[in-house]
Amino acid sequence: MQPAAVMAGAHREGYLAAMEWRFEEGGGFDVRGPGVVWARQRVPLLAGHGDTPLTRALVLADSSWAVAFELDHHRRFVINTDVTLLVHRDPVGSWLCLRSATAAAAGGGGLAEGVLADETGQCGRVLQTLLVDER
Repeated sequence: MQPAAVMAGAHREGYLAAMEWRFEEGGGFDVRGPGVVWARQRVPLLAGHGDTPLTRALVLADSSWAVAFELDHHRRFVINTDVTLLVHRDPVGSWLCLRSATAAAAGGGGLAEGVLADETGQCGRVLQTLLVDER
């Protein structure tokens, strides 16, 4: 079993703890460059309500930049300003895969691009714009 995923310097409760993360060998939030992670929610987005396939996809899509950040996010201030998820079918199952790459410039902006898949194959794409600045 893989150890719990952490992001150095990040708040470890909340979203990070609410998800179960399984990165490809050698990957992780603190590894720069393109990344691949399988993830699933540990808790529903809204207590007492089951999540839909679209909800599960949206919850993971918001992590695209963090799965594959190009710059050192410990020295840079990063805000993911929006996220766009395009799905061509509902994801199947609780585990979803996000394969992502980010292009970013210090003191400027960036774009994270991801492919969302489930156990049966690709089911969507993720685009996420970023604001990047010095801390």
